[in-house]
Amino acid sequence: MISKPFEDIKVADISTTDSRTITEDYVRAFGELTGDKHPLHMNPQYARDTRFGKQIAHGALMISTLLGLVEMHPSYLLCFYSLDNVKFKAPSYFGDSVSVVCEILAVDPRKDGDSAIVTSAAKLINHDGVVVLTGDFSLLVAGRASALAEPIAEAKGVR
Repeated sequence: MISKPFEDIKVADISTTDSRTITEDYVRAFGELTGDKHPLHMNPQYARDTRFGKQIAHGALMISTLLGLVEMHPSYLLCFYSLDNVKFKAPSYFGDSVSVVCEILAVDPRKDGDSAIVTSAAKLINHDGVVVLTGDFSLLVAGRASALAEPIAEAKGVR
């Protein structure tokens, strides 16, 4: 999605990402990292007796997964600007594979002319075609004149 300067990003551009499978290890690592160890995510016996019937991934993990799947080249992405209208539509279970579809809603150049706020409507969709979450994600994106040089070797794998 953000792989070029803002001048080359157009309203109605659509991109689709590769997928990622949600595993127990992935969810457990997120719980350990954040301290969110709610038994709905970490305890199969507890989760079995909930409305979901089994363990689900954290909502915040699914937002992070969405952001991690979307291409954001470090030469152009300057920073996150806002997350709006985020809605959780369905749970993500262990074993689900998810991908992202983004559509550019707006490209608003800033007064300096060196950057723009790029807003996209994003959907995280599971392997059955069920929409897991939606939201509008705005990013500050560099223009041609202000794009950063190729990142150092350690950051080259960054998406």
